Amino acid sequence: MKNDSNWLIAVLMVAVLFGGSLASCFWPSDTTEEEFSVTGEVIGISSYNQPKLDLKSDVLSEHSIPLGSLFTIQTKDSEFENAVLLNAYLGFFMFDIYVNIESDGYLSIGCVGKLITAEQGSKVTLTYTGTSDRFSKTPKYNSGYTDNRADYASDEEFANFYEVTGGDLKSGVLYRSFSPLYSPTKQSRSTYVNELAEKVGIRYEIALSYNQASVQTAIDNLEGYCITLCKDGDYVAPGMGYLYFQDKEKTKAVLEGIIDNDGAYLVHCNVGRDRTGFIILLLQALCNCTPDEMKACEAKSFCNLYHINIGSDEYKKIVDCTYDRNMYLIANPDQIPNIFKIDWDNIDVSSVDTYTAAYSYCTDYLGFTDDEVSAVKEKLCN
Repeated sequence: MKNDSNWLIAVLMVAVLFGGSLASCFWPSDTTEEEFSVTGEVIGISSYNQPKLDLKSDVLSEHSIPLGSLFTIQTKDSEFENAVLLNAYLGFFMFDIYVNIESDGYLSIGCVGKLITAEQGSKVTLTYTGTSDRFSKTPKYNSGYTDNRADYASDEEFANFYEVTGGDLKSGVLYRSFSPLYSPTKQSRSTYVNELAEKVGIRYEIALSYNQASVQTAIDNLEGYCITLCKDGDYVAPGMGYLYFQDKEKTKAVLEGIIDNDGAYLVHCNVGRDRTGFIILLLQALCNCTPDEMKACEAKSFCNLYHINIGSDEYKKIVDCTYDRNMYLIANPDQIPNIFKIDWDNIDVSSVDTYTAAYSYCTDYLGFTDDEVSAVKEKLCN
């Protein structure tokens, strides 16, 4: 027993002398290195059309750097802070800056909502700065998502198809959904969207993410209620990308389509989430919907697609990072060029007069006249 005690005392003395702990003597540390930086070259364009690097994710895993870590990105001309580490683009919101692990294991950098540019062959440095506080509460897009109708409670939930209500909106005038213009062999949701659109009597389709060429491809190869609307010319396809706040002419095309055509209207992009959410929010605000009505409408698409529970931490984070961000830019269009510089975790839109903000966005930023805004409202409101 005496020899055992002496051995234990010796171990403790070594731990103290080397500034460690008894636990670290027996188990290796699994904490992330406090200082880590790596430099790579731009070798191409990622699936989100932003810089792809010659660095593989191994360089991060070798240093125990987990998903949700934060980095500063240094390009030749710019520096971007608080970029969150993702895998397959799971776990971010619009306007977040990211470092992503692509399907082939290479790293890419970017921001959905504004392009990060770096020339082919130019150097990019990634410096670890810590851990994101909200990554664990951010829905990991696609993790709860399937293409199996049986995994969803209803056709409407599966198709992400629902009526937009509240404020002064007329009943049965405005809907949002997943895209009905996919081939059913690639995405079975489109069949359900077409059936539901016919059921509620959609008369005009707002296909945000499509352009004339992609709509024509759908017309040439597919069948369905919404395909017929397109054949008859009852649609607008502005080709709105993820830089939708910068695409003001494309937003104008949507509102002009509403003015010139009668509803019911169906708004969709690809899955009916980000771009659709922005356009719907703008229209709801013009129609005097309350913030709570708008928040619930926006969050519902995430609940439908990813099985998010109402009232959960993920649900609350969706509201913070979708409604708040979109409304902030609608109320402050002068900040659109500064998307990289905005501290999105600390914006406050609680005092925004949402109707006035949306009206001014249409007139002062988009350039519509008072009569044109009134014409939009007449089509949508009681």
